[in-house]
Amino acid sequence: MGANIKQIRSRIKSVDSTLHITKAMQLVASSKVRRAKLSADGAAVYADAMRDAFLNLVSRDTEKSIFVTPPKIGVTCYLLIAGDRGLAGGYNGNLFRLATAEAAGRRCVYLPIGKRAADFCQRQGLPTLSERSYSSEKLSDLQLSEIAALLCDGFRAHQFDAVKVIHTELLSVLSQEAVCTTLLPLPVTAGSTASVTVYEPDSEALMQRAVADYLTASLAAAVRESFLCELYARRNAMDSATKNAEEMIDALNLQYNRARQSSITQEITEIVAGAEGQQ
Repeated sequence: MGANIKQIRSRIKSVDSTLHITKAMQLVASSKVRRAKLSADGAAVYADAMRDAFLNLVSRDTEKSIFVTPPKIGVTCYLLIAGDRGLAGGYNGNLFRLATAEAAGRRCVYLPIGKRAADFCQRQGLPTLSERSYSSEKLSDLQLSEIAALLCDGFRAHQFDAVKVIHTELLSVLSQEAVCTTLLPLPVTAGSTASVTVYEPDSEALMQRAVADYLTASLAAAVRESFLCELYARRNAMDSATKNAEEMIDALNLQYNRARQSSITQEITEIVAGAEGQQ
């Protein structure tokens, strides 16, 4: 009985230590949410404005541009935006399942953003566009520009004929969804006609120069929103883990008290039995 009590006490101590860790991680995630939300909102507004302005270039004047109608190569470049660390519930797992489903039966090349994304590509033996590693949390504007330039160069060099980004979309504080968005080629709407705006030197030349800025803005919005989703997912996961640890400690304390009570009762019974035997 004494050994059982000692084992329960050891488990309580272990779970309590885990509880402190999960609660600390929950608080850290919560402290980062406000700044991440401001960054994500600002990036989304800029990306929407850039997208609206840039897609106005897509008309009959630019329909033969490589960024609108690229030659058929049959290779898709996937930007996989995951987290730098785990313990965020199904955040990373959902992205990897979507990436696996999207790539089924296709020729693909990947550009991972986030340590977990890089680890996934390495484990699966997936071809990558660059050997450089990028942090999803600390990705700078300069690095975003470098990635956009890399994509533009690869598109012009006919390394791939489509660029898609797999990232996480924020539905609510408690719900996030892994999605796949196409960046290139640029969509041609049914209403696209000859542009009524006069561009200098011409719309095709402007598109060639501005496409990198369009990709940079779109990627910034996807990365910032994904990081916000990661924080929400980690905060929710750690909140659930903390509550589970508290419930487990309560159950173990009850078990411990019952074991102690049983041990004390047994000792009293043995003392009484021994006293009666001496009489």
